[in-house]
Amino acid sequence: MSTGERLTWETCPTCGRCAAVGWRDGVPVAVDCPGGCRPSADEFTRRAPSAAVPSPTSRWTAAARTWT
Repeated sequence: MSTGERLTWETCPTCGRCAAVGWRDGVPVAVDCPGGCRPSADEFTRRAPSAAVPSPTSRWTAAARTWT
């Protein structure tokens, strides 16, 4: 991963579960949803990651709440 690449956990717009979104230079390029949904990376464009990233603990807590 280069400095222009990052991975965030975002809410899937289809099923509401926590999906992994790969970003390159602030643009979403890949999405992996554990629910098997196939949302396009474009659906996350308006949700570009902010400079203030929540702590890993809070992100995992939020993700765990979506697990069934």
